[in-house]
Amino acid sequence: MSTPNFVTITAANCPPAKRAAALADMASFAGDCREHGAERVTFGSVISGRFPGALVFVQFFSGLDKFESVVNNMPHSDAYKRLLGDHEVTPFARNVLKATPIDFEPTLEPMPNYLMLTRAHRHAFDEPEMINLMNKVAPVFKSAGAQTMRMGQTLTGSDLGTYMLGVTYPDMSAIERTYQTLAENSDFATLMNGMDVDMRSISRIAGIL
Repeated sequence: MSTPNFVTITAANCPPAKRAAALADMASFAGDCREHGAERVTFGSVISGRFPGALVFVQFFSGLDKFESVVNNMPHSDAYKRLLGDHEVTPFARNVLKATPIDFEPTLEPMPNYLMLTRAHRHAFDEPEMINLMNKVAPVFKSAGAQTMRMGQTLTGSDLGTYMLGVTYPDMSAIERTYQTLAENSDFATLMNGMDVDMRSISRIAGIL
């Protein structure tokens, strides 16, 4: 699996009665995005955190020209039209992030079921020091059951300059094991002492394409 250079995260509101139909069309829209430049798409709905019930749509790109291609195609996507029209989906946030490489070998089989997003900004050390600490704690995530790990710095949208860490898991038990183990890890303690976390949410993954 290639390492993306950019990540976009879109969050949207949707009436609860129309969420199932919207998720089905998000799969079709994900296919359109893949066809026009996205390397991978992960989508689902938030079950805990700041925006419970919101839909989340994450795309990975090799370059911003690919993102531009997807944006240019959106008005022509029948699935996207249905999302906004029939399903009353209303996007309220879209962030573009520059990917920060982390040493982590991803596993997508079986498909992960949960995505945890954590947003923070650093205040006690520079970016190379932060990345070094992330690389030290990445094996802890892996050994506890995490399947993928990506991090990026926000370039556009809200909360500019903050970092977003996205980690996928097969089940809630793996999430629990991860944070129980991290609580006893000195490198993770150092990392947290130099970061201010202001958001952590869990989404149930509906599909990865």
